[in-house]
Amino acid sequence: MATAIFLIASITLFSFSFKRTLDLFLAGAKENRFNEFLKRLGVLWGEVGLHRKMFRQFGPGLLHFLIFWGFIVLSLGTLEWVFMGLSGGLKFSFIGMPAYGIFLFSQDLFNSLVFLAVLYAFYRRIFVRPKRMADNSGKSKADAFIVLAWIWGLVISNLFTHAIEIHNIGVIAHPQYQPVAAALASFIPDFMSGETSYWAWWWLHLILIFSFLNFLPFSKHFHVLLAAPNVLLSKLEPTGRLSTPNLEDESILSFGADKLKDLKWKSMMDAFTCTECGRCNEYCPTATTGKDLRPKTLMIDLRAALTKNSKVIRAKEEATEATALVPAVFSDQFVWDCTTCGACVEQCPVMIDHVDVMVEMRRALVLNRGSNPDEATNVFRNWETNSNPWGLPESSRQEWLVEKGVPIFDGDGNFDFLYYIGCAGSFDERNKKVVESVIEIVEKAGLKIGILGKEEKCNGETARRMGNEWLAQQMMKTNIELLQGKKVNRVITSCPHCFNTLKNEYPVLGGVFEVIHHSELIDRLIRDKKIQPQSTFENVVYHDSCYIGRYNQIYDEPRRIVSAVSKDEPTELQRSRDKGFCCGAGGGRMWLEETTGSRINQNRADEIINSKAKTVGVACPFCMTMISDGLKSKEREDIQVKDLAEMVAESLR
Repeated sequence: MATAIFLIASITLFSFSFKRTLDLFLAGAKENRFNEFLKRLGVLWGEVGLHRKMFRQFGPGLLHFLIFWGFIVLSLGTLEWVFMGLSGGLKFSFIGMPAYGIFLFSQDLFNSLVFLAVLYAFYRRIFVRPKRMADNSGKSKADAFIVLAWIWGLVISNLFTHAIEIHNIGVIAHPQYQPVAAALASFIPDFMSGETSYWAWWWLHLILIFSFLNFLPFSKHFHVLLAAPNVLLSKLEPTGRLSTPNLEDESILSFGADKLKDLKWKSMMDAFTCTECGRCNEYCPTATTGKDLRPKTLMIDLRAALTKNSKVIRAKEEATEATALVPAVFSDQFVWDCTTCGACVEQCPVMIDHVDVMVEMRRALVLNRGSNPDEATNVFRNWETNSNPWGLPESSRQEWLVEKGVPIFDGDGNFDFLYYIGCAGSFDERNKKVVESVIEIVEKAGLKIGILGKEEKCNGETARRMGNEWLAQQMMKTNIELLQGKKVNRVITSCPHCFNTLKNEYPVLGGVFEVIHHSELIDRLIRDKKIQPQSTFENVVYHDSCYIGRYNQIYDEPRRIVSAVSKDEPTELQRSRDKGFCCGAGGGRMWLEETTGSRINQNRADEIINSKAKTVGVACPFCMTMISDGLKSKEREDIQVKDLAEMVAESLR
């Protein structure tokens, strides 16, 4: 009876706390995250069951893996004890041997492993002190120690209960399946092994586990309960695809996330799931260079604001100024710092999507309030009037290519590809050389490509990530209509931003095309021996573009190209592949002044200089500009910055 009363009280109290949080999530903007359930289960098993992202840092990953699975296995032991309390002392022994023996062995094994793992976790936090956790608040650090001590108490109470049982009744308690508990039993004095002592440890364990359950909703360790569902309900669409609001729906009175209540329910859940591990900050370009924006801070401050205003949000009352995201929770600078590079999303072990929240806040600022940096106003105007960020005449777009005799794409012209060149390749003198190199390569390979010339429009990617969704969709729809009218099926592009948008975002608006980046095509041509570049360059490093790397998993193709044109074995930058460091131009930052902290491109330039590289291979016009400028500011213009296409074309000559 006592066990039943205790359980009912504990679970009722927890249900009340959990329901308040659940009601808060349900008050958020609607979003479907319940589709493709089998695929979601696969993601859940990979990220939670196997700790895929956690094991990128093996030591901490193994530590967490042991504690996680130990907690799962030991919870089965707790269920047995609950069954004992409710049934008057019966155990799971009714399942028979050897099944029950295996069960007891699992308890003994994981009691020992978790005991050691918690000891090591204490050591790391006290003596090692990982840098990524250095900025955690005092409350957060205390919270971590409390939880570790709690888990340790659960393990110790479990071990002592089993040890006392073995000490008292010997072989009947199956010590052969519990070697650690049996060893401990031999050290327990008789005065500590009575029935009263046994039940005291038994009750201590139950009290600890259910008080821990009720502590979680008020702790940063709420992720113990929310991590699995947060991963299960994570984004299945391509990482580089933002949501596409229906701008023609007259019932929608505002866009993006202006108030806390405007956040999608999954974004609210993200905030409460954040573990404050700091992995997001570790490779974030703004956190690294001392700017206001830190993705961990984004989630912590969002959670604090949601908690503070939960009553208003849950009641769906008229929003007050206190629930405005900007400036009540975040500054304008904070929102505009983001490069949308996706490093935070890539590193987060519980699948939080920081970038979507940043873009939703920008949409609210631009579309609802008309609030954005002055430089953004100018570039928006240029896109509106001339469909390029510089405001250059549309009639001059790709004029130089037409004069060179590059054919205009015609659906009836038997072309292999449409070469969608983009604004940088069309107007920027440095990037025009990249376009010429691509054309030279595909022509040597015997392929026929065409261009759109002055008919081509900006793809809308940067306007979208700067929050001007109305302008972005206008450009996207115009482009889709043009491409479909030209009967385009296959598109090649040199700009990762064009590539990501054409490939991942245009299909939502009806524009479905086969889109490949020029690095993919060149790699394919080399492997098919359609072209045979020579070993020409020395000491080459490759800089990963965020929009073909993290967003589209194109890592190996560029590296195979670099290997094909290198005289020696190419080296990797310290921050590369999924841990690559942004050049600082994404998310519209190419067109905005960088006035806080140190410059992102200079940070990357320092890393390149330290690598002793003679040439930096890039595959993005934005990266080309930013890295060149970064090296110039360091007076290291002796280090060449070349697009992969330029390197291949030069080696073919």
